[in-house]
Amino acid sequence: MNRPTAISSRSGWIPVFLLSLWFASAVCPGLLRAQESQSQPAQESPAAEAPIDFVAPSELGVPIEYLEGVTYLGNFREAWNTDVLSDPYLGAIFLALQDGATRADLEKLGLPDLELALDDLMASRMVRKTGDVYRPAFPLLRGEALNTFNQTVQKAAESVYPDLRPYFKKAQKAAKKEKVAPWLFALFWSEILESRPAEEMLVDAGALDARRMRDDGYFWIQIPRDPALIGVDRYGSGTETSHYVWTPISSLNPTVQDFSTRRRILDGSLAHLPWTDPRTEETLQSLGILDSGKKVAVPSLKKNSALLAILRQASQLYVKRALAALHGNQLSEKIGATRDEAFAAAFTSLGFRIMERARQDGWIRMPETLARPFAPTTGLVEALVTTPEETFRPLEHAYYLYDRDDYDASIRQVEEYLKNNPNDPEALFRLGIANMKARKYPEALSAFEKGIALPADSSDVWRGWLLLRAGNTLDMLQRRDDALLRYEQALSCANVNGSREIARQWLEIVYQD
Repeated sequence: MNRPTAISSRSGWIPVFLLSLWFASAVCPGLLRAQESQSQPAQESPAAEAPIDFVAPSELGVPIEYLEGVTYLGNFREAWNTDVLSDPYLGAIFLALQDGATRADLEKLGLPDLELALDDLMASRMVRKTGDVYRPAFPLLRGEALNTFNQTVQKAAESVYPDLRPYFKKAQKAAKKEKVAPWLFALFWSEILESRPAEEMLVDAGALDARRMRDDGYFWIQIPRDPALIGVDRYGSGTETSHYVWTPISSLNPTVQDFSTRRRILDGSLAHLPWTDPRTEETLQSLGILDSGKKVAVPSLKKNSALLAILRQASQLYVKRALAALHGNQLSEKIGATRDEAFAAAFTSLGFRIMERARQDGWIRMPETLARPFAPTTGLVEALVTTPEETFRPLEHAYYLYDRDDYDASIRQVEEYLKNNPNDPEALFRLGIANMKARKYPEALSAFEKGIALPADSSDVWRGWLLLRAGNTLDMLQRRDDALLRYEQALSCANVNGSREIARQWLEIVYQD
């Protein structure tokens, strides 16, 4: 559960295996540094005589198809700032280099401040430079590359799906018995095809990079977007997790997405207590999340649930079969991506294909609110479900305690975690933030400075925010000159969740808690 900008509220967390974005302006809430060999594939410069086809600049940035086709696998979607692609100037440059372009090629556009624009695009993780060539910092699937990709995924689906059918049949029967049949769609996605244990199995198998999965994750654009796009947003206490499944049709409801509300929904699904927040009561009733007695109507599966056991067995089999079906380097070569980038995209799309087949065969029913526009909003409750974790997740528990305003307990939890993970930048950031809320500024500064001292390059997702919060803490300690230095340093880091803009703000205004 990774929320780098958090102090009293967090606008950036996606603690899930997959999240797909359909519009650049839809900032999704949501982390390990990608190793250079995996995030920067070696690609040759275009031949000197090959002309560059420039796409005419758009008044609205890149075409909407680019923004609709964004897909993500990992824990920190906000490490990739697609907002810059909506800028007419930056969008024009991106379109010009989407097949690779040198600085001399880009100068033919005749646009001013090219150096600053390229810096913005690279800081936002939209562009990388390999040798003398600028190109997208992620796979861009379109044309022949997309055809090859889709054929590979479809072939894998035809191989994998038959092995899952017996589990789907058992799950359907168990769901009826446990009276959660309407939630089977959400459970198939969150516990089979996009489960956290599945993510961990893929990392253990070497198909995905552990540090990349935890930090910037895997990002790609598919044009046109996959018609079966699905995402899941998670909020956990360390022992139980609330899953919120969505599609581009339904999007994410801001009220439900709020961390304070998610915590209450999680607690309410476990204890069936009356709702205590009058600000959100009417909205949640209109979404079917609260019943007539003003209690949370989201079901919670127990650890001894037969359905849950079936789903998790199916997930283990699914990962093994997917690894076998998608094995090899051919796809990565054909779509111009590293092996792990190609696998991340193919594995995600394989899940879409499996869900399509499961729906067609009648094993699951897609909730109306996810399937069609203007469906009754009361059906949104069928997109939420709570399940127990297989293992305790200490940092998630620290976040949960923080959200309950129990900052001292959150501090103790992180400190315990750091005993075995002393160089974890997320944990150090979390320790600093909790100490700030407890107004223990020297302790907060110590945590931030330890994080800053860790080896990291300018693309690291934590470094900018560690510097920012260190600056905030120094302001609170009335050390303005030292704070200004930290804000200046943050400007040279990756622009994660608006970190550069916020650094500029605190350069002009003294931070006050």
